Amino acid sequence: MRQQNMKTKAVRSQRIAWLLRKEGFEIINVVPNRCRPNLDVFIFEATPELCAALDEHIRNKDNRRDKN
Repeated sequence: MRQQNMKTKAVRSQRIAWLLRKEGFEIINVVPNRCRPNLDVFIFEATPELCAALDEHIRNKDNRRDKN
């Protein structure tokens, strides 16, 4: 049973969510993106480890799309 007051982190990038899942973080929910309903938002439990991994992936330029 999940805690009712669990802090969560929403990840809009499918690629980042996939990388986090590959590292062992569990996706606890998937909801439609409110601004772009054809896309999903991946919900993770906001642990210090997840936040550190997420920050690292955001800083990693290999995970970004080229804007050319």
